[in-house]
Amino acid sequence: MFGYVKVNKPEMKVKEYEAYRGLYCSLCKSLGKHFGVLSRLTLSYDITFLLLMRLSFTLCTPEFKSGRCPFNPSKRCNYCLNTDEELKYAAAVSMMMFYFKVKDNIADGSFFRKILMYLLLPYTSLKYKKAEKMYPDVAFLIAESMKRQSETEKSGTDIIDKAAHESADSLGKILSYGLPDKDGNIYRFGYGVGKFVYLADAAEDIEKDIKQKSYNPFVQKFSLASAPSEEVKKEIEELLNMSAGMVCQAFSEITEKTLTPIVENIIYDGMENTMNNILKGKEKK
Repeated sequence: MFGYVKVNKPEMKVKEYEAYRGLYCSLCKSLGKHFGVLSRLTLSYDITFLLLMRLSFTLCTPEFKSGRCPFNPSKRCNYCLNTDEELKYAAAVSMMMFYFKVKDNIADGSFFRKILMYLLLPYTSLKYKKAEKMYPDVAFLIAESMKRQSETEKSGTDIIDKAAHESADSLGKILSYGLPDKDGNIYRFGYGVGKFVYLADAAEDIEKDIKQKSYNPFVQKFSLASAPSEEVKKEIEELLNMSAGMVCQAFSEITEKTLTPIVENIIYDGMENTMNNILKGKEKK
């Protein structure tokens, strides 16, 4: 995942932002505990969002205790006291996703990036095997999803829904794994988020992918040879809005949940903010 699902801080209450930061810091700590210090570099807003949603759908209200950041002792952080299993799950998923990101960069990255990724591969392989032992079913579904995603992109499809399906399906299954989801709303919520993230990443990388002659569903669909026109941007915006709408609709149909103000800030304000920044060319900054 790529860091596109995050809070819109100016619209949050202080206590809500502190709780969100507490989850972020707790996940950082959990990564270090289960996978070593270097694993903390895989920490992202998207994995924090996965943790947040798992807690929301298991009706958990996190309890926090203040402590010092191991990388900045002068800084105090809030750490969760009652969410160990979900923290471990999110940390394991983070390592699995990072492992496949490394392999993807080896296959498609630039020369110097490939060298860096080859250096990282032994470490990430070792940590992936540990995460796989923790959650073998999740490791299998991610591996199969990555394989099918690669096949879809190699086909060069210009069908946006087809291009985004595997990533969306994977996140839907990761989010709903082990949770009571009789009506499928948690899966649909995750599917919508996964689709939004995939399309947001593709929208942001249009010019880079044209230059590197890499697959991009928007380049294929609109036959782009340069930066998209305003008309194309409007169509991309509509597609992103449809994915965000799926997320909001599924969330509204989930009756039992906690941490609602933080989640609503992300799906109503944060995702829109991310989309606007990408379309204006600001997100990479």
